[in-house]
Amino acid sequence: MKTCYPIGMSQQKYMAYLQSKSKDRPNDPIEMRLYKNMAKADVMIHLPRSYWDFVEWVELRGDISFQDWVIHCEQTPFEDWSISELLMYWLWMDQCNRHRYGLPKPNDVLPEGYEPFGEVANDSTFL
Repeated sequence: MKTCYPIGMSQQKYMAYLQSKSKDRPNDPIEMRLYKNMAKADVMIHLPRSYWDFVEWVELRGDISFQDWVIHCEQTPFEDWSISELLMYWLWMDQCNRHRYGLPKPNDVLPEGYEPFGEVANDSTFL
């Protein structure tokens, strides 16, 4: 799958990316929310409003605990990705998988960058 943004950015580049995207999407502003890290200190998570809407929807369904995701991201960092960027990627992948496998989703809008081409060929459940 092709992501909807350049992956593996520093926090500064990630924030610049979000700010540039928000200019094109005035109805999807960047929002910051505080979550506790492993040391119980507040960590700022920056995501577009549409991603927070998805977080609220999956938490309401009981599918995830976003707080647990924050801790997991801290425990298992990936390269130089910020926690916000990694969480955004995980949320994007969750949205893509919901479309791919026909799982419940809040709407039928395909995630930006979602590409269904070749998926069945790579999925062992269809082999």
